[in-house]
Amino acid sequence: MKKDQIVLNTLVYAEQHRAGVSQADMLSDVNDAEIKTAEVRREFFSDFESDLDQTAKAAQQFGITLYYSVPESLFLNGGQVNPDLMTYFDEGKRLGIKKIKFNTGDFAHYQGNLATDFAPFLETGIEINVENDQTQLSGTFEHLVPFLTAAKEANVDIKNVYDLGNWRFVSEDELEAAKQVAPFVRYIHVKDDYENDSGMAVVPLGDGIIDWKAALNLLPTDVPVALEYPATDEQIDAGIKDLEEFTPEV
Repeated sequence: MKKDQIVLNTLVYAEQHRAGVSQADMLSDVNDAEIKTAEVRREFFSDFESDLDQTAKAAQQFGITLYYSVPESLFLNGGQVNPDLMTYFDEGKRLGIKKIKFNTGDFAHYQGNLATDFAPFLETGIEINVENDQTQLSGTFEHLVPFLTAAKEANVDIKNVYDLGNWRFVSEDELEAAKQVAPFVRYIHVKDDYENDSGMAVVPLGDGIIDWKAALNLLPTDVPVALEYPATDEQIDAGIKDLEEFTPEV
């Protein structure tokens, strides 16, 4: 895999976040790792007025492209389009992001017109994607694929972030899921899982039970791939190395 495909989601710096380090300062570590794309997390911001601008400034300083992970749904319970969506896009504009990621939410009860309702968001020029999360509502391909299909049929450019490690949290197989959602995937999150007495837990890539190479071989090979799990510096370096050394099967 080309190094310029690799993204660092700031979840890899979870320990720094707990210690009070800002995402703006985390971008220095992204730069030191020689990675030029970072995905910042909305829930890691504490003071939006200063944090957004400082993060944008740091990204510009280091020449880092930003993506934005927003842990909110496009559709609320009952199928209503989330009325706060434009707030998140406005934040994204201040950050200067290229991609924004949401969860799908309750699309099953949506009765509107996708092209009309999502036109204001598509007009921002920010690429919109939805992720399979760790919930039954937004994390199963049974719920995800109908939305992605409807968006395609409506010519609404919203596609998928395939999250490798989330499928097992909803009792789905990541390889079968890859086959189902591959036509819609344009960004990938990688992490590994293992099962303990309390259920599934996330671990660094290669430290768990997922055949991550088999999954990547079922997905597009020319899309960004992000490390997304709490990690030490050594584990981050190892994850980057693993991805760089991965060669898709022809």
